[in-house]
Amino acid sequence: MIRSSRAMDLAAHPEVYTIGRISTEFFLRGFEVIGRAHDDVLGGMIIMTMLGDALVDPRDDKPIGIRELARRLDTPFETVRRQVHKLVLRGACHLEVGGACLASATLRSQRTNAMLRKIYLEAVRMLDGLRRIKIGHFRPPRSFDAPRTLNKEQVVVVVASIRVLLAALKVLRDFFGGDLMTGLVFTAIRAANVKHITNTAPGANRDILPDSDRRPVSMMAISNSMMLPYETVRRHTAQLMKQGKCVRVSRSGLVVPAAAFRKMTLEAGTVVQLVLDFMDELRAAGIKV
Repeated sequence: MIRSSRAMDLAAHPEVYTIGRISTEFFLRGFEVIGRAHDDVLGGMIIMTMLGDALVDPRDDKPIGIRELARRLDTPFETVRRQVHKLVLRGACHLEVGGACLASATLRSQRTNAMLRKIYLEAVRMLDGLRRIKIGHFRPPRSFDAPRTLNKEQVVVVVASIRVLLAALKVLRDFFGGDLMTGLVFTAIRAANVKHITNTAPGANRDILPDSDRRPVSMMAISNSMMLPYETVRRHTAQLMKQGKCVRVSRSGLVVPAAAFRKMTLEAGTVVQLVLDFMDELRAAGIKV
């Protein structure tokens, strides 16, 4: 659990809201990759956990126990066991003595490679955005295109990214009372509201952006971007509006208002902690960030 005194301290960081805006796009795109790794988010989280382990040492095909997966994902054992069973039936992984392993076809598939490249590129974009507000010194490669086969440094970035994305999903689920999907819809609305600023001048405003600077987004746009049924988005949006975390702006669409962010001090500090921990892991691996 990341709810800590450090997170509360980091809520006073001078760039807390700027870091939040820049990193939200990374987290959202990473969550989308994880969700598309399987039919549901938990299945994707299991695949990504095993994939991260496999990337650390490709020669070590050691199985991971169901209980260990449940512990690392902070999810009930029986829930994880059922999901692993579904993955086995799909051929995404297989069971061995001691636990589950990713199938070699999954590890080597073009789909898996595309997911890893996507995660790498989104991490590079976030690190470059952070550098622009003087958080770190990461210099992106001349070309943002990741090669078909990731090199050693890029693998380190991907492994660290998988870890922070999984940690962020657990935190998001906790912040929304166990309802991860509502948290994901909130993240998508939040990112869409400020994307025009994040992509052009992320450091122009260090405070919470006023509502006048937030561009409304329609439920249909969220449905399309997240590849979720419209009714699913509508249901979770209704929950967010009931909680005061989202408002409808006439017919223009949905906005996460500034007032909602002012009530989310701990959440803001936790995002900064996740980002700084991610950067610390990269530095420990010898990457200049």
